[in-house]
Amino acid sequence: MTRDVFIGVGSNMGDRLAVMGQAVEAIAGLDDTHVISVSMVVETEPWGIINQPPFANAVARISTTIPADRLLVALKEIEAALGRREEVRNGPRPIDLDILLYGDDEWETPRLTVPHPRLLEREFVVVPLLSVAPHVTMPDGTPVMRETATEGHVMGTLGPVPGFEEMTPPLEGWPQAGAAEDPPGWTEVASARFSAAQGSSFAIELLFDAAVLEEERIPIGWDPMPPQEEYSPWALPRTYRLLVPVAEAARARELLGEAHAARTPREPDWLGKE
Repeated sequence: MTRDVFIGVGSNMGDRLAVMGQAVEAIAGLDDTHVISVSMVVETEPWGIINQPPFANAVARISTTIPADRLLVALKEIEAALGRREEVRNGPRPIDLDILLYGDDEWETPRLTVPHPRLLEREFVVVPLLSVAPHVTMPDGTPVMRETATEGHVMGTLGPVPGFEEMTPPLEGWPQAGAAEDPPGWTEVASARFSAAQGSSFAIELLFDAAVLEEERIPIGWDPMPPQEEYSPWALPRTYRLLVPVAEAARARELLGEAHAARTPREPDWLGKE
């Protein structure tokens, strides 16, 4: 029986879009499988381990008669063929293929859970998913909504997956990643997403990063402003960005990587104060 299936496609190593195109081509070559549409690629904050390159993410909508467990095996074979090796969990990888939804079916095995866990919470999944299926729902009828996605922040769009331009719907309302967002001469080295549900804890990592850079006398800037200056329990979700001069960016990222590796977590002084 044919199923309407959604597959998450991601990469944060090498030529990300090129390898994503190769992956979708390989999926299209599976038996009794057809690619219906492919979302625009979005650039995403690192997930799991934060000290790694940003991810490129997309969602491919396919029709297939391959059962979900066998489809998972095929996807793992495609990942291996494109250079993925199982090393650090949630670490850098040239390709990542996940079954997000498999029709209205639910699967629960030691190797496979469908729908994909935490699908509804991740912006980098929900945004491209809704672009290829605006009215998609979970098997129990729960709608997939942008408002529930508060993790895995999308920073912008990178364009269509190569080779699938003609079946890529527009992704409106999102800027090109890296396009005219940084002030002249400055660039982002860290960011944090605020929502009222998580309270002030969202800023701990970001303020730690700022303190590390200030201690090393690297100039810093904020977009839109330091998070502690605008905290409000009624605020809408917002991303705060830590900026440094472009000339200091490589050194800043190296320092942050070293600091996070050796860090003992400590809350900034302002947290918990009225």
